[in-house]
Amino acid sequence: MKVGGSLSRRPTALKRLCLRLSKLASNCEFVIVPGGGSFADNVRTCYRVFRLSELAAHKMAILAMSQYGLLIADITPRARPVYAIKECLEIYRKGFLPILIPHRLLELKDPFPPSWDVTSDSISVYIARLLKAKKLILVKDVDGIYDGYGRLLETVDLNWLKRNCSCLDNYFPEIAEGSRMRCYVVNGFKPQRVEEVLRGVETVCTEVLLS
Repeated sequence: MKVGGSLSRRPTALKRLCLRLSKLASNCEFVIVPGGGSFADNVRTCYRVFRLSELAAHKMAILAMSQYGLLIADITPRARPVYAIKECLEIYRKGFLPILIPHRLLELKDPFPPSWDVTSDSISVYIARLLKAKKLILVKDVDGIYDGYGRLLETVDLNWLKRNCSCLDNYFPEIAEGSRMRCYVVNGFKPQRVEEVLRGVETVCTEVLLS
């Protein structure tokens, strides 16, 4: 599950979501991957002001995810930051919710081009594959993916994403292609919906068809 950085703009709502996720972790096995939030926004500002290289900005944006992840870990009861895939199951078995802090993992192997086309959306797919996850839940500040007329779509496929602008990053269709998991975009300001997606109950969201 990716918890988007945009949710931090409403601190009370983010805390409410984190509390709900903490309770859910006692019955559902999942790992949280952080977005970038205001930390990534600061990197974007530095990129423009100092004319940073794409590579430097890419590495700084990954560190921004790690900062946001430490924030989430600190405000979520019974959550623990982890830095490697193998730690996730170990931490969960000890009764804690793993928050994957990604910079060390991506220092060892980074499959992404240094570009703003890559965000935590694409990185979440990569991490979900490493975890061999059956489901990827992208928790954002919107109800799902909309068409050009403002209508919420129940499903979209990767070809649609390649042709249209959406709340997912531009690299997402490439890294997600062929993934053997179900993928959903759901509103984190509605924690009940996040729980329903996690439990496989029909709710308001968009399913992204990855194959």
